[in-house]
Amino acid sequence: VDITSEKDMVKVVESCLGSKMMGKWMEMSVGIALGAVRSIVVTDDTGRKEVDIKRYIRCERIPGGRIEECEVIHGVVLNKDVTHAKMRRRIENPKIVLLDCNLEYKKGESQTSMEVMKEADYTRGPR
Repeated sequence: VDITSEKDMVKVVESCLGSKMMGKWMEMSVGIALGAVRSIVVTDDTGRKEVDIKRYIRCERIPGGRIEECEVIHGVVLNKDVTHAKMRRRIENPKIVLLDCNLEYKKGESQTSMEVMKEADYTRGPR
């Protein structure tokens, strides 16, 4: 198979996806499959091409959409549920930080030490 030939690649993908259910959306499905695979092709120093779909491609179904709205998204998708009625639903050009730790403030314990030498010192201590 000539991977530079669009026609040959479409035939291969159609034969893999061929089913009665896919018949209506075959053209769209082939375009999505080819677009997804082509976006993750990695060429090493020797010129060998590698496609690792298990590592770099994730298919996600978002409830409420139509099949015609399916698309390949290049990059990262963040999905956040709206928890408050006044919360913005769309943020243009967001600034995002990726953390590899908890985002919780944990109050440290107060460390107080008291050295008791005599019984009188113990009765004067904090209560």
